[in-house]
Amino acid sequence: MRLSVVIGVLLFSGLYYAKAQTAKPIRWLFSMSKNEVKQGETVEIIMKAEINQEWYLYSSDFDADLGPTVSSITFVENGSYKVVGKLIPVGAKEKYDSLWGGKIRYFTRTAEFRQKVKILKTNPTLKAMLIYQVCSDKEGKCIPYEENILIDNLKVIAATVSPEKKEQVVATEVSENREEDKSKSKDRLSELESTKAILLQKDRDGNDIAVKQLRTFTQKYGGDK
Repeated sequence: MRLSVVIGVLLFSGLYYAKAQTAKPIRWLFSMSKNEVKQGETVEIIMKAEINQEWYLYSSDFDADLGPTVSSITFVENGSYKVVGKLIPVGAKEKYDSLWGGKIRYFTRTAEFRQKVKILKTNPTLKAMLIYQVCSDKEGKCIPYEENILIDNLKVIAATVSPEKKEQVVATEVSENREEDKSKSKDRLSELESTKAILLQKDRDGNDIAVKQLRTFTQKYGGDK
């Protein structure tokens, strides 16, 4: 009986240890800066992380050529939104890393990134992939990860226009239409004057050229012979 209990404890301990070894040292939470936006408005995707002790996360705002995998985000654009600007880290630390031979920026314990997007349509679906790397000097290893982001519950309301703004828009459109009509009228008048000048031309004998050409055309194509 005792032997079976011991074996059970050892098996449980082994499974717990294996799970602990494979558990991710970082946990993410994604949200929006607003739960309700107007169509055409810009809003931020907020990415917050909790990082296990003894681990750190590389930021996105240092030279990627140094070697570590900088945090980055790639969006799947579908016409319902537009990415505005770059991924912005909030509160990253900085230090010189002799291993990489340059300054790196990183997070410990907690991290936050923000990304602006402009909402173009109602019922938008925001899809993205966050690529990053966490390291532990104590464990002596770095682990790259990819995190899928999906936000499809953002409420979008139609943009409202004040009566004053509507009047301004209407007045502008009326003014633009009037100017366009004036321009077209001038072009038509100029064309008419040019046509008139051509039609009133006379030959050496004083006959109207247009009448002469019309008679020639009529005789050639169906007039009396």
